[in-house]
Amino acid sequence: MFTKSLLINYAGFPNEPRLLVPDNGLANLAAALIQKGHSTTILDYATVDMIEKLFPYEYKEQLDDITKRIMVNQKQGLSPNQKDLDEFHGLDEKIENLQRKKVQEIATEISSIVRKKNIDFVGFKLWMGDGFEGSIMIAEQLKKDYPRLPIFAGGPHVDWFREKIFDVCDAFDAIAYGDGEEVITMLADYVSDKIKLEDIPNLIYRKNNGFVTTQKKLVEDLNNLPLPVYDDDVYPAMKNNQKIKMIIMDESRGCPNNCNFCLHPMKSGNRWKIKSAESIVDEMERLVNKYDINIFKFAGSNTPQVLFIDVAKEILKRKLKIRYVAFGNTKSDTSVKEFKLMKDSGCYGLWFGIESGSQKILDEVLNKKIKVEQLKNKLINCKEAGIYTSGSIIIPAPNETVQTKQETLQLLLETKPDSIIVSPPVVIPGTIWDKNSEKFGISISERNKYLKELMLYKIKFIYPTILWNLLPYFKINEKSDKQITGESNSFAQILEKNGILTQISVDTILISEYSGLNPVQFRDKCRKLFSTGNYEEITKIITKINENIANSISKPI
Repeated sequence: MFTKSLLINYAGFPNEPRLLVPDNGLANLAAALIQKGHSTTILDYATVDMIEKLFPYEYKEQLDDITKRIMVNQKQGLSPNQKDLDEFHGLDEKIENLQRKKVQEIATEISSIVRKKNIDFVGFKLWMGDGFEGSIMIAEQLKKDYPRLPIFAGGPHVDWFREKIFDVCDAFDAIAYGDGEEVITMLADYVSDKIKLEDIPNLIYRKNNGFVTTQKKLVEDLNNLPLPVYDDDVYPAMKNNQKIKMIIMDESRGCPNNCNFCLHPMKSGNRWKIKSAESIVDEMERLVNKYDINIFKFAGSNTPQVLFIDVAKEILKRKLKIRYVAFGNTKSDTSVKEFKLMKDSGCYGLWFGIESGSQKILDEVLNKKIKVEQLKNKLINCKEAGIYTSGSIIIPAPNETVQTKQETLQLLLETKPDSIIVSPPVVIPGTIWDKNSEKFGISISERNKYLKELMLYKIKFIYPTILWNLLPYFKINEKSDKQITGESNSFAQILEKNGILTQISVDTILISEYSGLNPVQFRDKCRKLFSTGNYEEITKIITKINENIANSISKPI
């Protein structure tokens, strides 16, 4: 029996441009199902039209005024008026309450699709924040309408929270952690009564009064995976200008580092699985020819430098006109000459996990296993080669002091990266920070409540951290959530005063290149447009970006 399924991506309100990029994970799962003869449809609700559907326009002017006042203070390096912040967060809560009603409408629409298409099973990709809450609402409605419909879930949220997800939702028959390409096809076989649930790897499900966690199995050879599917009939959101036409590519998985704050090795393994340079560039060439898409982001969290070089040589050999961005590998020494080779091949920007400029913090708190001098050389060489140089910083890190923070500032002022995302620390379940919290001065007063808050927490990279929601039940070195976000925001203001752009990711920078705006203009305009739900202007800017991407294929970049 061949099955019919829906793969659903509901990530909540798309509050920044990069959330409008196609979902490569679901495109991979769809390809795996189709290769086995199954039929599937990706319902991706991270679209331009969803901005209009979810935004409550009765609050537009009020929100516009508050945001404008806060951002004026932010640019001047001043602390926002507390009354404005309280009003902003109060409005944010009202907006989320209204959006919940809209999610119910989406659930009704999906329920109708299940009935009309006689769907055999549904899979959700789970995200943090309102996307998680909305996905639960949709799943619960589907289970109510179709009690015997198998409903599964996967994605980064499952890797973070695992069986804790069942504490807030009973609608899922099983949730999948780790790699999902083989798992999704085996779930289709389970729905067809060909195998049992316990025979499928990477699953967590309820049984009797407890949970069953099946054995972990990772994809060992990325070259054997079917190519992701972005065809309109499988992925309807790809039509017109609902998505930004940039593709995220699986060039590598796994990470040999074991940073204390990071969960990547637990998800994808602690050794690299690498796709060959030929396979990567084959896929790029196919996407250019089939979909008129020639800008890419590498999905790997720590792409090996040798792979970067091999890919660059292969692109140059084929004379492809493309651009790409990626996470840079901080550990390997890379010369200006090597970076220039990457630049010549179309490497537009690299994002480095800097996290701190203090050797003490790098060694004792983060376990980065890298010297500050190495970071310094890497950033300088990358920028000298003409590659957009970006990075991330955790402020305040556990055990942060005035001196360690000054050392981080000194590193950034000496290297002058083009942009930095300053993030407050977050304790992810299962990390070393979580397991050895006392060592790092981390205290979580009510763990179950903290985990629930974290499940619903939405990170807003493009906004100053002062506008992020607070994360209660959590302290670092006796600093409250309010003090932590305030310290993070103050550090970002210092960087801005020194000419370093903040709170914009390297993929957003690449997107901005096709908007006709410089990075600062693009960031500030998107902050205003997305925070006030300006559907008409967002539609115009996304359409222009996609047109310029398509035109760049036949014109010099």
